[in-house]
Amino acid sequence: MLLAVGVLLLVSVLAGILLFQSWKTYSSASQARDAFAVIRATVSVMELASAERGPMNAALGADLPVPESNLAALRAARARTDAQIDQLLALYATPSPRFGQIGARADIQRIREALELARRNADLLIATPREPLTGDAVWEVVSAMVAVIPQWQASMGRDVGVAMLNEVDTPGMLSLALLASELREQAGLLGSIYTPALAGHRPLTQVEHFRIERVRGRIDELRSLIDSRLATRPELMRSQSFAQLQRRYFGDGLEYLEHVRQDATLPGAGVTTSTGQLAAIYVPMMGSIIQFRDVLLDAIGQSIDGYRAGALRLMLVTLAATALLVAALGLALVQFRRRVIGPFGLASRIITAIANGTPPPRIPEGKHQGEVDEVFSALRVLKENSAVKTRLEAERDRLIVDLANLAETDYLTGLLNRRAFETRFEVTRAQWQEQGPVLAFILFDIDNFKNVNDTYGHASGDIALKSVAELCRKIWRQSDTVARVGGEEFAVLCHTGNADEAVEMAERMRSAMSAEPVTAEDGAIFSLTASFGVACARWEHAADARKLFHVADELLYQAKLNGRNQVLQRMLG
Repeated sequence: MLLAVGVLLLVSVLAGILLFQSWKTYSSASQARDAFAVIRATVSVMELASAERGPMNAALGADLPVPESNLAALRAARARTDAQIDQLLALYATPSPRFGQIGARADIQRIREALELARRNADLLIATPREPLTGDAVWEVVSAMVAVIPQWQASMGRDVGVAMLNEVDTPGMLSLALLASELREQAGLLGSIYTPALAGHRPLTQVEHFRIERVRGRIDELRSLIDSRLATRPELMRSQSFAQLQRRYFGDGLEYLEHVRQDATLPGAGVTTSTGQLAAIYVPMMGSIIQFRDVLLDAIGQSIDGYRAGALRLMLVTLAATALLVAALGLALVQFRRRVIGPFGLASRIITAIANGTPPPRIPEGKHQGEVDEVFSALRVLKENSAVKTRLEAERDRLIVDLANLAETDYLTGLLNRRAFETRFEVTRAQWQEQGPVLAFILFDIDNFKNVNDTYGHASGDIALKSVAELCRKIWRQSDTVARVGGEEFAVLCHTGNADEAVEMAERMRSAMSAEPVTAEDGAIFSLTASFGVACARWEHAADARKLFHVADELLYQAKLNGRNQVLQRMLG
């Protein structure tokens, strides 16, 4: 009897290990499902908040009194956003919130308050008489609405991590969906840049042209990232949603905006396009981005649900098999030693090896009968699943590392991208010590880069950008932070002994670019020049370091106006 109790206890432990592993898999899949629901709801909030800018821009461009149809459309858009935010908050309204849910709910409430403030400022401007209304005031309102979107993106960071850890059947699909979501926001931002000019019935300014080019560069970058990931998924590359995206947005949408841009650029001609017309024509073209994104999100949701259902089935099967096994042991005490102790001792070693990730002993096949053979069959399945899971987890971990590198690296030049550079800038400014007396921020832009693309082709333009990146690696010091922050715009952050040293380094880079020939794709040789803005701050003016980017940008713009291919410098304080 004591032996039977010992065997039953051993079986219970083994069954507990199997059930724990099954429950852990099921629990992870359930967490991934909940996290994905938050991600999808947040993405919808971002889309609807971005879509509000369409009717808002139309109202800003309308004459007073603003037509009731415009105001009704704006109210309806805001109501849709608010309803979606309520749905997002409902996902956190559980009797026993998980770790992090209370903080996440507070973040959502805070972002909602920021959105409400931006809306109130927009309403005040909509009611303002049109005569004193300036383009800067309009752009300030538009920018406040745009600034809310990154806050939504940041709020779902933890859930993105949880979903990616359980993205077994579709690794990389979520990052592709998030890229499509970012493309939708950038597409909306590109249309919003036209609002101040169209609302004022005036041509676009140089600053607005610069904003357009910057956003177009980000859209081109996102398009390249999406294409590169789709290269490993031919079924998505051939899908109708992707073809619709290529035709409706990258084709018709961008072509229409270029037509509006030409209309708002011709000197002496009145701007014929209104903000309402722009929204009515351009916004539906962006629908292809949303359609493509939703196809990806649907595929991820189906994958997570399928994985969770499979984990549940495995857990129930394991539970049922365990119950049958214990019942069989109770009825076969006489055969206990010969038919149970030995096989389950081996099963214990196999399970322990699988749990520890070490090679398990050979699993016997055909040697035993009945429930014992079923256990070994289940162990073979568990062993195979463990090997597959280990391989998929290794691939997933590699993809996560690649995504982290891609998030900080410009895909074309290999330099830091704008987001990584801004992060390094804030860290450098916060840790600035007195032994580095001058902090220099150098911003430079390739002159007439559009002519390079127009004359030699975009492939040659990419060659030119790579050539500049190689010169950056040769010219700038290893301690300097160098990044590509725009289409043809680069930035450098460095510590120097004085401002003259920073100017000398900028001049050295400018001279090297002028002297370095670039070979186009067709074999033609051309050269490049660049305009530089160098903004410096001394240690005693450390608080002014935040102004460096703005001052360097102004100097770069002035260098362009002064004839290009030159370095302008200013010391703050």
